[in-house]
Amino acid sequence: MAELSDKELAFLSKEIDKQGLTYTQLQKELLDHLCCDIEAKMDEGIEFLKAFEEVRKRLENDRIQKIQEETLLLINQKYRMMKKFMYILGTIAPSTLIVGALFKLMHWPGASVLITLGTFLLAAVYLPIFAMVNIRDTRKKGKRVNKALYITGVISGFIFLTGILFKVNHWPGAGVSLSFSVVFMVVVFIPILVIHALRDKENQLQNFSILIFILAMMAVNIMVFALKVSKNVLTSMKANAEASVLTSQAMEARSALFLEQALASEMEDPAQKEQAKLIGEKSDALDSYIQELMAEIVLLSHKDNRPAVGMDNTIDLDKATYFDNNNSVSMVIFGNDNTTGKGEVLRTSLESYRELLMATAGAELHETINQLLYTGTMGEYQNNWLSYNFEGSPMIGALEILSNLQVNLRFLEGEVLREIMAE
Repeated sequence: MAELSDKELAFLSKEIDKQGLTYTQLQKELLDHLCCDIEAKMDEGIEFLKAFEEVRKRLENDRIQKIQEETLLLINQKYRMMKKFMYILGTIAPSTLIVGALFKLMHWPGASVLITLGTFLLAAVYLPIFAMVNIRDTRKKGKRVNKALYITGVISGFIFLTGILFKVNHWPGAGVSLSFSVVFMVVVFIPILVIHALRDKENQLQNFSILIFILAMMAVNIMVFALKVSKNVLTSMKANAEASVLTSQAMEARSALFLEQALASEMEDPAQKEQAKLIGEKSDALDSYIQELMAEIVLLSHKDNRPAVGMDNTIDLDKATYFDNNNSVSMVIFGNDNTTGKGEVLRTSLESYRELLMATAGAELHETINQLLYTGTMGEYQNNWLSYNFEGSPMIGALEILSNLQVNLRFLEGEVLREIMAE
């Protein structure tokens, strides 16, 4: 097969340059087509110049210019469509995220779908299109394109937004993604951006604004980590909750023994036996209600927690996960527009139980009962008891508080029953 020499290729390039083409890609494609046709004729035994004359008609000026105009028009149409799509997407994606965040805040159904969709459109679609449009605009101005800047920027933005999505939805890998995005931006993207900003004198203000935006993203990233309950704290809460469960079980057995002895004893006043029985029933009912709340919080934290909750609402924390999920606590304790929170029922039940014990116990136990079953305002800002204990609390934190309540009520039950028997 015939191959053109460098001299012949240079000759063809000059002939194409005479056509006044400005679109480089079209020049290359035209040269390639001409070379193929000429080489095919040379394979038939025709000399280069004669073969060139036979295909020269393709270099008619009007026809070539028309091809270029049609090509550029098509490219410009695609570019305008892509730019228009970028503007539309740049409006839809953040709007979807804002609506999703509102749904998440109000605990409305569909929040996760909206947040996931908005994040996907922003990270996987908008960012690449934004980069392509900016590269095209830079080339139209005759400037050198810093591809490394756009590539690292898209990668950084994608990983960061994905990490935020995983964090919001409590999916595994959120911490790794957010940490990697920070490291990647600090080590790779920001140095490239700074160098680019220093070299580009015309757009220093624009580049500086982008740099400030990136640094703000990093600050938000760090704040997300600052707000996150550390693993050490979660582990400590888990250990405390487990200890409280064991203590509660021991106190329950102690109270059951006291109740059994009280009912079996020969008391002068039959009403005392009825009071002891009533206290036992109320203690069991309140303890069961608290256990029900704990089981519901664990189950709502994530579907993977189903094996951690038994049929009798007992909880195996070694089989549970998503200890830092606070949405389930808010749903169960405070509710939302579709459901009524159970926290108020818990508070009134504790108050009723406290009044029952106060009416039965001696004066020396009153202060202890008030302290261990206190449900009034708390804290520096006088928050109500529910908000102080459960607002923003992670799942394991709520379990720790509720299991401590079980310990307190079982302890007080035993103390009051012991007093009844001593009379």
